Amino acid sequence: MKKKISNATRLLLEITGEILETTADYTEAFLFSAGSASRLGKNMHLKSEQYQSAFYGLRRHGYIRQINDDQFLITPKAINKINRIKIEQNDWSSNGWDGNWKIISYDIPESKRKQRDIFRSILKRKGFVGIQNSVFISPYADFKALDQLRRELGIEKYVSFFNAKSDITDDDTKLKERFNL
Repeated sequence: MKKKISNATRLLLEITGEILETTADYTEAFLFSAGSASRLGKNMHLKSEQYQSAFYGLRRHGYIRQINDDQFLITPKAINKINRIKIEQNDWSSNGWDGNWKIISYDIPESKRKQRDIFRSILKRKGFVGIQNSVFISPYADFKALDQLRRELGIEKYVSFFNAKSDITDDDTKLKERFNL
């Protein structure tokens, strides 16, 4: 199930568009003009009040920063948010199950509680199931995207990924039933 996104987030996604996909690996932020954002708001069929509210929300939450009268900066915080949204909206199951279980194990310290909560929340929304404290399993995962997420959250040294196949002596029937496999 895809998470419903706000007008502000939709506007941010539209502002960044394909620029983010081509520049995210090379830059931490980029500029855009107020006029181009306004046109995007109109193209998205947002009413003036909706656009103003969305744009103000992006500024208030630190996703964009005004540089001068007409130019704004997309911040690294916004790029991280967009990457999280893309992870959540990507359908990892579309290629089918390869027969391997994707297991994520973590031991994230209490000092990084917020990051741990974000990571765990995304895992659950992506369909991972907890099999023990801090151990999650799913038949589908994009470890490359999850690696990027753990690096952005600064928890990479606390999180491990495993690709596992059940041994013929093990019965994973209940897991298969849980995931409708």
